[in-house]
Amino acid sequence: MLFTTNSSCCNASFAPQFIMADKSLPAVDRSRSPAGSKGDGFKGDVGDLDEKFDKLWAKHLEPKMVEKNKEFEAEIKNVVGSFVKTEVDRLQEKVDIRFTEVEKKVDNGFADIRAAIDGLKQTFASPPPVPPLAPAAGGGNEVRQVLRSSPLSFSEAVAAGSQQPAGNDVTTPNFNRKLNPTKLFCNLHDRAKVAKAKFEQAISVLANEANLSASDYKVLGDPLDNRFELQFAGDLRTASVCALQFYDSLHLGRGQYKEQTVLDDKNKAVKFYVNPDKNPCQMRREILSKHLRTILASKAVDKDLYLKKTTGSVLENKRAICSVIITGPESARLEWCHPKRIELGIEQAPVEQEFSAFVIGGGPGS
Repeated sequence: MLFTTNSSCCNASFAPQFIMADKSLPAVDRSRSPAGSKGDGFKGDVGDLDEKFDKLWAKHLEPKMVEKNKEFEAEIKNVVGSFVKTEVDRLQEKVDIRFTEVEKKVDNGFADIRAAIDGLKQTFASPPPVPPLAPAAGGGNEVRQVLRSSPLSFSEAVAAGSQQPAGNDVTTPNFNRKLNPTKLFCNLHDRAKVAKAKFEQAISVLANEANLSASDYKVLGDPLDNRFELQFAGDLRTASVCALQFYDSLHLGRGQYKEQTVLDDKNKAVKFYVNPDKNPCQMRREILSKHLRTILASKAVDKDLYLKKTTGSVLENKRAICSVIITGPESARLEWCHPKRIELGIEQAPVEQEFSAFVIGGGPGS
């Protein structure tokens, strides 16, 4: 068979015959797709493209992105830093202005204080007025001489003295005299007399237990006596604190006290009692309240009655039944808690009659 491509040799009538004559040849794939573009070969080509793209990104684009990121970061820092600095400067200016105003106010306040101090200096620098000397009994001239040496005027000194707490003076009745908080009074049981030296030894033991030294107090009394006084040293406040410290150390709680005994000449232990200062009004109230307890005990036989000496009250089950009210050196009255009296079945009239007879009749200690 002769094949030729020369157009002069091929004509239209020959072409169909040639095609029909080649039906025995195998079929040719006329697709324009590249070889290996179907099946597994197609997948392999896509993977190669991804890998190449990643390499190109890492080599060319990623460094440029990092560089741009740094440029943006620096620019942002500059913008934010500039804004923050502007705000800080503005706030600092406001703080400086406010602080200046406060300084001016403080300076003005100090100026007022300084003016007041200067006024005091001028007052103290001028001599105080001297009041005319007036005759007075009982050392009045000496008192006025002391007042003249004081920087205060006479009227100011009198006003200052009137503000001091009132104490005992010639106008204070002994019945209601002011108590002495710097002393404790000791009396022996059954008025037994002991040597002062032995009593001092017994007191020194109790004082040591109260953390007091021998220089904090002094025992006053006769060489042989049944009554002694403990005078504590120091000013009024110090001595009062020491006396209270010693007195409280004797209390063990729940009505219990330390053993307070002293040896007599026969080396026999004698009990003694320590009490704070009491005026005649307090002593009279204690004596009358003791007698009142005796009267009420006979009216409420099956009850336990308790005496509270500080208030002169008789109590049952921690509730007051009746109290003694001192109205004068030779008079007193009773104040009742009527609900408690009625609860115990005590009649008021017989008790008051018996109590009045004891007060008026002049019973022991009445």
